[in-house]
Amino acid sequence: LLSKDYCFDAKTGGVIIPPMMLDEGQSRSLSERIASFATGEKNIAAPFQYLDLGILAYTGSGSALAQLQVAPGKGDPSSETWNPVRLQIKGALGFGLWRSIYLWKQTSPK
Repeated sequence: LLSKDYCFDAKTGGVIIPPMMLDEGQSRSLSERIASFATGEKNIAAPFQYLDLGILAYTGSGSALAQLQVAPGKGDPSSETWNPVRLQIKGALGFGLWRSIYLWKQTSPK
């Protein structure tokens, strides 16, 4: 701890964390300083963002349902009124799409 310019407070017995300055001159929050110290990096990962690729469901007897997002919606994705363009397929064509994606995922080199 002492090699990273951390020092001990004699009054409280705790550790004093030095403020890290950003480019804008604002100090980081305590959680950001702890995360950067723990990982040894100055950059912290961006927050998680969910990407909806669609829904595939096998319904039996050679049929399936597929709902795929083919284009983003207009406006802000976090708003409740955001509605992306979706392609809906069912029956034998949906089963063909489901089966091809299933087999592709099973043999993927990842």
